[in-house]
Amino acid sequence: MIKLTKLKAAKIISTIFVPPTFTILVLPYLVFKYEYLLFQRWAAILIGLTFGFGIQIVTYFYFLRKNKIKSFNESNNKERIIPYLFQIVFYIIGFILLLLSDSIYLIVIFWFTYILNSLALIIINYKWKISSHSIGVAQHFALFFYLSFPLYWLFILLAILIGWARIELNVHDKYQIIAGLALGFILTYLQLNILL
Repeated sequence: MIKLTKLKAAKIISTIFVPPTFTILVLPYLVFKYEYLLFQRWAAILIGLTFGFGIQIVTYFYFLRKNKIKSFNESNNKERIIPYLFQIVFYIIGFILLLLSDSIYLIVIFWFTYILNSLALIIINYKWKISSHSIGVAQHFALFFYLSFPLYWLFILLAILIGWARIELNVHDKYQIIAGLALGFILTYLQLNILL
């Protein structure tokens, strides 16, 4: 009975904290803290919700329905490549729209990290299954660490929780989780330091 409860908890955590979830949690914070112009604020939020979350979730459901992927867990690393390619296309469209809407540099550059991190994910994933959930949480931890946001440690707690859930579901082993965390943090932190 306890195992079943742990499994259900792991499924809930894993489903709630898919990488696009962090976009809708973090982008509005960045927009309202750093973007002062009304049009740019709402343009950035709309672009983020559409291309960083909504269309990606709809695409995953489409692939599930068409049996292109078997589950949200994408247990086969080759099965993960097509959804990730679509993810990159959506991020590129979002990036172009953020540039065209004259969004602040911080938001544009952070959005750019989505593209490069996703490319790294695909390249590594072609040979070895790395955790995209871990990359997602570490990427946002790196952002808040870079910005010296005092609650960045909350992302460490989330990383532990998400890592536990992915291992509990037998989707990843601890090395894939750790590799995802390291890759997500290092790549993002380097990009922010170089480009900002």
